[in-house]
Amino acid sequence: MFNTLLKRTAVASNSSSNLLIKSLFNQRATFTTTTRHTSAFLKNVKKESSPILVFPQTSSNKSVESKSIVNQVLQSNLLNNQYRFEQQKRFNSSSSSTNQENSEQQQQQQQQQDKDYDKEIPVPEGDRKVGRWLLFSAGLVGAMIVIGGITRLTESGLSMTDWKPIVGAIPPITDKEWEQEFEKYKQFPEYKVLNQGMTVDEFKKIFFWEYSHRLLGRVIGVAFFFPFVYYLKKGYINKPLAKKLSVIFLLGGAQGALGWYMVKSGLDEKTIIGEVPRVSPYRLAAHLGSAFVIYAALLSIGLGLVRPGLSRAMIDRLKAAASSSQISNFVPRLKKYSHYTAGAVFLTAMSGAFVAGLDAGLVHNTWPKMGDDWIPEDIINPKIKPVYKNAFEHDVMAQFNHRNLATLTYFGILGLSAFAFRGRKCLSPRARLAANCLAGMATFQVALGITTLLTFVPIPLAAAHQTGSLTLLSIAIWLMHELKKLPK
Repeated sequence: MFNTLLKRTAVASNSSSNLLIKSLFNQRATFTTTTRHTSAFLKNVKKESSPILVFPQTSSNKSVESKSIVNQVLQSNLLNNQYRFEQQKRFNSSSSSTNQENSEQQQQQQQQQDKDYDKEIPVPEGDRKVGRWLLFSAGLVGAMIVIGGITRLTESGLSMTDWKPIVGAIPPITDKEWEQEFEKYKQFPEYKVLNQGMTVDEFKKIFFWEYSHRLLGRVIGVAFFFPFVYYLKKGYINKPLAKKLSVIFLLGGAQGALGWYMVKSGLDEKTIIGEVPRVSPYRLAAHLGSAFVIYAALLSIGLGLVRPGLSRAMIDRLKAAASSSQISNFVPRLKKYSHYTAGAVFLTAMSGAFVAGLDAGLVHNTWPKMGDDWIPEDIINPKIKPVYKNAFEHDVMAQFNHRNLATLTYFGILGLSAFAFRGRKCLSPRARLAANCLAGMATFQVALGITTLLTFVPIPLAAAHQTGSLTLLSIAIWLMHELKKLPK
């Protein structure tokens, strides 16, 4: 294109050349201002990025000046275009950055909107305080259950041979007091059969766990009674709630008496020589079961006070996501299944109490079969009459029952989670999270139980397995609570 223009300029007449020169001078004057503005920009441009066009010289003297002016004008055009290109590039970059910032702002607004949807309805100050106190009390009861499990696993439960609810809070201090306490322990079957030759220092170790278990029970009583009276006086607790909490307090007192009743069974002199002294598995299951009931009641009531319901915005959002017929068909069924699941978790834990009471974890340490069979040949002990008592007094059948209950509960939880996933449009984010956590914790608990069995019940794993059962029940209660708040 440039060569063509040059040729036309070279062969043009004088008059035409003069007119062209005038035109080019005018164009040159037009671009002078643009060139002046771009001069600062051109200093930073690399030499190779701004090539200068040089036209070949011709023999015509008249066309030299024309070619020079054309060359300058074209260079000015080129530089001007390059300047505008760089400016457009910067503008596009700035525009892209602005769009990215707008996208991030929209994402943050959406997240904030989701948080607003997930907000609970406003909670009165009194309900919030009472709810947090009950959740704290539930935590103390849970800690007591864990310590109680360690006490049993370390065979420390029979180290304290008497029950003094008041003065028993003070442990032996002097060497003489420790000797006296140790002498009392020597009079009972556990020392005679299992621990002959035990030293005072060894006795102190097992005494510590039982003492800690009992002391925490006293702390729970104090931490429950005085706040209960205070909140009742402040008017934070209404009559229906006061009745429920009074029943829980009485159950807590009965729990202490039941614990001593359980320990007393292990101090019975009727223990057969050669048999390991144990507490009654029936009393152990009752003691653990009542602790689970108290814990579940405190947790459920506490959650109901701290998080009583969903916001109006969340309810409207759920109704918009799913039809009323879908909600009415799905939510009641899921609520019913969640209650069944919580009951199955509780029954499985109680069957585990019989496994613990009979040391049934030390037989048939194989999985998935019990030895070489799915149903072991020694599942029935003919010496135990009537036959149904084998389920509660025979170690092999106790383990068999616990295995199968755990398996049924596990697959029931997986089915519940799958059902919840299918109707996830009808669920709040917290309800979906609770269902997922339940399935995850159940998987972990099953794996932990199998590992505990295969490794012959080491204390850390066994204690973690019992804690896992409490955690699984907690998540089941949480799921029930979240489903209770959904629109019907």
